[in-house]
Formats: sequence, C-alpha cells, structure tokens
Amino acid sequence: MKSLSYNTQILRSRFLKSTRSFLEESGFLEVDTPCFKPVVGMEPYLDPFFVSSPGGKETGYLITSPEYSLKQSLANGLERIYEITHTFRSGEEGSPYHSAEFLMLELYAKNWNDKDLRDFCKGYFKRLGFDFSELQAADFLTRDSSYEEISVEDMIKAHTKRGLSRKELIETIFDHKLTSAKEDELVTWQYEDLFFLVFLNLVEPRLGDKIVFLYDYPPECAALAKIENGKAKRFEIYWSGLELANAFWELTDPKEQRRRFTEEQMLRERLGKEKFPIDEDFLSSLESGNFPDSSGISFGLDRIFMRLIGGNGLKGMSPYYG
Repeated sequence: MKSLSYNTQILRSRFLKSTRSFLEESGFLEVDTPCFKPVVGMEPYLDPFFVSSPGGKETGYLITSPEYSLKQSLANGLERIYEITHTFRSGEEGSPYHSAEFLMLELYAKNWNDKDLRDFCKGYFKRLGFDFSELQAADFLTRDSSYEEISVEDMIKAHTKRGLSRKELIETIFDHKLTSAKEDELVTWQYEDLFFLVFLNLVEPRLGDKIVFLYDYPPECAALAKIENGKAKRFEIYWSGLELANAFWELTDPKEQRRRFTEEQMLRERLGKEKFPIDEDFLSSLESGNFPDSSGISFGLDRIFMRLIGGNGLKGMSPYYG
C-alpha cells in the first residue's frame, strides 16, 4: 500500500470533518462500539475475518458492520446516533471499488421512516457540495435535478419490461442469457439469487450519472427491514452506478427477526459457509420492548470521498486499498 498524496490526505481530513459537523448539527451523537466481537452479522453473502491471539485463548471476528452494537445503544434510550468506524470483509479484493478494510459511517434515528432518511441523505450530499465548492462535483451535488428516487420494481420494469415475481425473473434471465443454468435448476435457486442476477446485469450498469435512491425492495430481500404493503422498506444509494449506502426502516419484531436469522443460518450452511450463532444480545434488545421505531443507514465513506474528488477507483483515494 502506498501512502496517500499530501493533497488527498488534506481533502480526506476535511471530508471527515464536514461529515461529522453535519451530523452533530443535525443532533446526532457520536458513539464508539467494538471492532472485535465474538459474534458477527448473519448475512449469507458476507464473510468476516476470524482472528485469534497467538495462543488461541482469545478468538473472535472483525466486524463487517457496527449495526448490532449501535442498535443496542438505540434500545438503551439514545435517539440519534452515529459511528465512523473501520469495518472488514473478506473476499472483497479484485475490484477497484472494494478493499478488505474500509471506513463506514453508520447512523440511526428514532421516529424516522425510510422517506425521512432519504431526505436527510440528500441534505448530507448537498452539504458536501457546499463545503467543497472548489471541486467539480460541488455544483452537481447542490442541484435538486441531480437526485432521483425510484422504486426497485419500477426500475426493473423500465429495463426488463417485466416485474419481480420469481417466474418473471426467470424469464428475464433466459431472455438475456444471464446464466448457463437450465430452467429446472433456476426454479431451485434462492429468490435473492434470481433477483440480483437480473439487477446486477441489467439495472445497476444503467443507473446513469445521477445520485439514485432505489427504494421498496421485494420482501424476500428485506434483511433487517420491516415489510409494509408487501414491500421491504429499505433503500440503496448509487452515484454514477456505484453503490454508496444501504438503509432500512428497521424491523422491530423480535420473533420475525429470529426467524430471518434462522433462515440465514440455514442458507450459510447450504452455501458451504461457516454457520454463526445468533447474536442473542442483539435479539434481547428487541425483546426488551425498548427498541424504538427508527431508520438506519450505512455509508461507504471511501467511495463517497472517491466520487467527491473525481476518482475512478479507490487506489490513491483510500489508505486501505492495495
């Protein structure tokens, strides 16, 4: 890894200061949670780093996200919180936009729904535009016309002329020859695998140069989001086709959350991956009845900084790349 240039380090410091200032002015409290934990997230498609002391007496994982810890803080009575922390994901190499270690901003706000959070995110990006008025991206960030909000279903239909049912996704996959798998194989696939095969090949590359908020995902892709009117109340943010953030209007039902965790454990087993124990401390924060109606989001700060200063990859933009 080469060190960042003098000017890049100055800009990166200003970027983090601007981010913290905006959050603090918006009433958010900065908190600090562990990067090393005995239990990690359940996501089937994320792989954490296992670490051990030399003698093996102390073992655990580097976090892929501070999500569970921050939600426990929210259940303890804090109403608007954020953390800027180092996160770690194995298998992220080989792309100019991925690194095994990266800087994440994660925040939660009590009594916000997903729409409230989208509005807040626009305010954050516009603040960056004002604070970095000397950069080419500044004018873009401060214009309302630079932002687009569209449901996932409408975006899929715009590019495939079909909807989100399992049958329609399989038809789209065959039409566009997205896999060599036969139809009798595809019908056994996880819904998420069908969805993301279509999304990553036919939608993500065509999102354009705007900052796009994709909201209302299929319920099968809910993860930790609540479901209302048959839609998973989550959204993702893309800038010029690059994913920057992932957000949920948070699930608060502990029974439903345990069910989803159990399904994710089973999926990890089917994928031949390590089966992690359920984080009972996190579930107990939901079962306590103190976890509020809230929304949360995680931002990849290295990617936002890269787009802000006009980079085409993390090389030279992030101290963790390479």
